[in-house]
Amino acid sequence: MGRPRTTLERRQLGAELRRLREAAGKQQKEAAAAIECDVSQISRVERGERAFKVLEIEALLDFYGAPKEDRAQITRLAQLARQRQPRRMYSDAFPGAFRRLSDHEQDATEIYYSDSELIPGLLQTEDYIRAMMRVGRAALVGTASHEDIEARVQFRLDRQELITRENPPRMWFVIGEAALRRPVGRWKVLRGQLQRLLALIEQHPHIVIQVAPLSIVDHPLLGGSIEILRFDGLAPDLVHQPTFIGGGVYVVDEKDIAACMRAFDQLRAVALGPEQSRSFIARRVEELEHDD
Repeated sequence: MGRPRTTLERRQLGAELRRLREAAGKQQKEAAAAIECDVSQISRVERGERAFKVLEIEALLDFYGAPKEDRAQITRLAQLARQRQPRRMYSDAFPGAFRRLSDHEQDATEIYYSDSELIPGLLQTEDYIRAMMRVGRAALVGTASHEDIEARVQFRLDRQELITRENPPRMWFVIGEAALRRPVGRWKVLRGQLQRLLALIEQHPHIVIQVAPLSIVDHPLLGGSIEILRFDGLAPDLVHQPTFIGGGVYVVDEKDIAACMRAFDQLRAVALGPEQSRSFIARRVEELEHDD
């Protein structure tokens, strides 16, 4: 018997329903009784292995006392989860998109991340995150409140708990040299960020960091960031590419994911090796100390 059929939309829906159930303080058996189904069906939906009908979803949302702002997006996810035609790509522009990305990261066994211009979010310091949010949110929405920025900073810090948990995923980052030179916030902020990278390399053997120098002639992933998530066969692999307006695009076709992985392999082959990269980052820290 093969692995239960699952799709990205089903996994997204299951994670949202599990979060709402837990927030409401309900057990799976209580949810099953509320919509008159077997508890195993609630479990399978929360694991992304099946989809409920929209009416069943709405009954669960009533039982969980789901906030109004969540209902429309979850109903839309439920509709997408029942589609039979597979898609090569899936755009998640609903509210809570980065929270759902974090759910996938929590389930992953391997994470591969490339960014040419910025330090990847999973590695950012609090000061670096705050500086990015102030500029990014202001550009996106005009003005951003202190509360909005701080909530987003805290979410990204919570997301990083993945690094220190028991049995974390293997994580491999290739960071462009430009990210090591761009003064996000202030030079002091950048120096602290690079010191953080050195500490991560030293303290966490499951994390590998490589630097892609500006001198690379044929950079296979030049441009925006890309994150490849693998699940050791427990679920289909994913590729995520963020978009400026929020959320991002998921690549779900197996051939496309394989092509992304080949490009990542080509990039880490032409980037500085892990030890060379550590030395490069350490030199940048020294340069920034002299510049102060």
